[in-house]
Amino acid sequence: MRWLGVVAICAVLGGCAASAPEVRARLGQEYVGKNVDTLVMKWGPPTSSFRMNSGQSSYVWQLATEMGVSMDKYGNGSARTYACKVSVVASPTGTIEQLNTEDPNAGDGLLGVVGAYGSMCGERLGMKPQG
Repeated sequence: MRWLGVVAICAVLGGCAASAPEVRARLGQEYVGKNVDTLVMKWGPPTSSFRMNSGQSSYVWQLATEMGVSMDKYGNGSARTYACKVSVVASPTGTIEQLNTEDPNAGDGLLGVVGAYGSMCGERLGMKPQG
């Protein structure tokens, strides 16, 4: 019965932001097949870019970075960095062929681990879960 309670809490709190797989799927549907300039217009210049030997180009946008610090009952601290990175591979003509995210769950603790807070990219992009 405890698991049922945890699932119920996660379902209620999960309304904050979309999950990482949902963000990745929605971004892919929206941008794959469009010109990479669409993302530059929306998010600004990429954090990094690289021209590959194949003629394709790789772009990375780092849209958000947060640091979480926690202390245990003994006073030992730990820090974690959470980031929303979007990676794109574009054809030689600039058409987006692949889009992926490096998108950990937002928040710490059990609820963060199970994704109850949604993802960093979901929060940053204001994406609500589709239900």
